[in-house]
Amino acid sequence: MAQVSAGALRHNIALLRQQLAPGVKLCAVVKANAYGHGLDLLLPTIAPAADYLAVAAAAEALELRWLGYTGKLMMIFTPSLCPEDEQADMLDELTLAQVTLTVVTGEEARAVNTAAARTRTCAAIHVKIDTGMRRSGVELDQAAPLVQAIAALPHVRLEGLYTHFATADEADKSFVQTQFDRFSHVAAQCDPEHRLIRHAANSAALLDQKATHADMVRPGLALYGCFSGADIRNRPSLRPALRLTTRLMQTRPVKAGDSCGYGLTYTFARDGRAGLVPVGYADGYSRAFSNRGVMRVRGKLVPVRGRVAMDQLTVDLTDCPEARAGDEVEIISPDPTAPNAVENLARLAGTIPYEPLTLLGRRVRRVLVD
Repeated sequence: MAQVSAGALRHNIALLRQQLAPGVKLCAVVKANAYGHGLDLLLPTIAPAADYLAVAAAAEALELRWLGYTGKLMMIFTPSLCPEDEQADMLDELTLAQVTLTVVTGEEARAVNTAAARTRTCAAIHVKIDTGMRRSGVELDQAAPLVQAIAALPHVRLEGLYTHFATADEADKSFVQTQFDRFSHVAAQCDPEHRLIRHAANSAALLDQKATHADMVRPGLALYGCFSGADIRNRPSLRPALRLTTRLMQTRPVKAGDSCGYGLTYTFARDGRAGLVPVGYADGYSRAFSNRGVMRVRGKLVPVRGRVAMDQLTVDLTDCPEARAGDEVEIISPDPTAPNAVENLARLAGTIPYEPLTLLGRRVRRVLVD
């Protein structure tokens, strides 16, 4: 069970707001089911605290509307993502739902304009500019012509310009400044009177590089209480919003020389006890934690032994002899200093904190706590 703390989320948003100059908007990124936390659970907490919400894909945007969210909502993926034979229907739904759309080409802008004409709406759009990440975005020298072309379309309204940083969570921040300088130069060409919303800063840039805040920031991971890397210098006391627990399925004696799990990759060095925990990689607990992870039972840390399977794993209870079937097992701790905190687990697996959160599976029951 994942206990998701609304209080932690409110605390984190308040701390992030304190980093912003007056008038700077906060766009809360809630893609990937609110980074695995449960969008339906957290929406009542996030919606009133943010000026804008952002998602990646059309299904996520429409889900927010189905959940009753009526505020500003931006989709980061562009219309070109959708198969051509489905694009018209998708754009009709999105324009009717008043979702702000990202475009990077004239063709995409015209497709949005056509859909808005069909649905008798006026679609808000933002232009994403590629300033060096070489992912999505219009080329620097094509941004101004694109903005001019959009101005001629009667059923769309250009609302913003934005870019995305490639290295904001790295120790060397110089390329972030390079990207922001490029963005600022092009934005001034496209929007000399500064009528459009300009935004660039993700969680890391929000915390470490206030000069990049522009008109709006787009925090994601920091909302949920985690830092995206060890090189973030400004580290306010964010509170992880998620605690993941289950119950011991079974305990059993083991003898020195017994091995466990697929491949028998761990051999017990002494007589003791083992516990069966009903969680595995299908639930988002990575196979990388095999023989490396640690959980907590009755206040004591217990190591994962053997390979993590799809649905279950073994922990060594030898140093927790009082443990019994039915006892709570803490898989992920909300204490950022704990060995089984998200950031420490990510470090152990050689990955980033985003992964253990967003990989939490559908079988994990999520409940809201304060």
